[in-house]
Amino acid sequence: MKIGIESELPVVDRRGAAADRPAVRAVFERLAARPDFDPYHDATTGTLVGARSARDHGTLDVGNDYGVCTVEAALPPEEGFAAAKAAWHRTLDDVVFPALAAEGLSALAHGCQPLTETLGGPYLADKAHYNLWLAQAERYPGHYASDAWPGFAAVQFNVDVPLPRVIDACNTLVKMTPLIFAWGANSAVFGGRVQSWHSLRLRGYTELSETNPFFAHRLHYPRHLYGSLADYMREAWALPIFEVTRHGVPHTPLVPELTTRQFAETGHAEFVDPDGTKRILHCTTADLASGLVFCWPAVRVRMRLDEACTVAEALEAVAAGRGEAVLRDGGRGTFVEIRHLPTMNREETFAWLAVLLGWLGDIEGCRDLFGGWSLQDARTAAAEVQTRGWAAEVAGVPLPEWGRRALDLAAESLRRDPVAPAEELEPLARRLRDRTSPATDAVAQVRSEGIEAFVEGLRMC
Repeated sequence: MKIGIESELPVVDRRGAAADRPAVRAVFERLAARPDFDPYHDATTGTLVGARSARDHGTLDVGNDYGVCTVEAALPPEEGFAAAKAAWHRTLDDVVFPALAAEGLSALAHGCQPLTETLGGPYLADKAHYNLWLAQAERYPGHYASDAWPGFAAVQFNVDVPLPRVIDACNTLVKMTPLIFAWGANSAVFGGRVQSWHSLRLRGYTELSETNPFFAHRLHYPRHLYGSLADYMREAWALPIFEVTRHGVPHTPLVPELTTRQFAETGHAEFVDPDGTKRILHCTTADLASGLVFCWPAVRVRMRLDEACTVAEALEAVAAGRGEAVLRDGGRGTFVEIRHLPTMNREETFAWLAVLLGWLGDIEGCRDLFGGWSLQDARTAAAEVQTRGWAAEVAGVPLPEWGRRALDLAAESLRRDPVAPAEELEPLARRLRDRTSPATDAVAQVRSEGIEAFVEGLRMC
């Protein structure tokens, strides 16, 4: 089982304030000076936004995510839990943390820039892609949580799930999202103050989804559970196009409501580049693949399309329910992407990976356990969790009881098939017993010791 990890880490200076552009850029320059790394720049802005290192089994990427004060380490996939864990520790200790420390910076274990109010543009990374994101959000000013952007953190696990099981895994984990939110809410302290939301990151996504038509149904939850891989693909292609890329430059459709399916069926449409130049673009198979990437729920399927397949052939196969037929290499390389998990300290990060592997190892048991939850139940509970944490209920049952059942299932799964040590689950078991999360820990520490002590306790380097 191959496992890839992507960690977004809030980065702060010696005072605990969000890192600025020159300091973060110096980190990338320092990495790029190593013989095993190369710099890379945004194709539109020309700004240095990271450094990459080619490895035997993929590419290690250390760069900016949405905020310039958030540095992301995206690791190539490793075979199994132990190798993935070792690679993550090695990357942080040997690559990321020394480069940060040399510039007087630190990475935080979790949080949402506890001391700095990262309001919009001043901390936005110099990437055309995210300028497009912000432009879409600001089409409806005042209707998104500006105080939640962009200094947030998360960890993402990319897990190699056999192709016949990916949709079942995706559907089941989508329904289990309220539990993940309760265990992992981690952004309750922001701008030096305790906030009423357990996770400002989730608040931002939720408000965008609920108030901005462009983002509606794209964040956290699909409109319905998926009947098949082809159904998943059809749903993704029914969403408005976020962008298509030509020679590394993103273009947006002149008509904002244009969907990937409409673009593909028509064959061409008018787009605008970042300079405002209009041009007619013809749909390619790569654009269909991009339409799948920009489907953004918290659990999604990543797949590679066969470049030898034409747009018409891909549409025809998916319409006929044969989505697998247009995947590269017979679907090898398809994986489930579990997103918006909390970036944590070292121990807890891998408790998360272990519990997910346990659930994936008995996805039928998870499906049966949560079979009584509707998608709307999960949506409602997730919203309640953001303000009430473990005090929420689902289907009339307290959420901690659901958590106990889910944790027991994961432990039993790992004992039958030890893809990860069952002992790794202990941090989550402890949180369940105490009804805590990183958010509740943060609030307690800030109230008892103050914000400066809290920030110092979060520093990982």
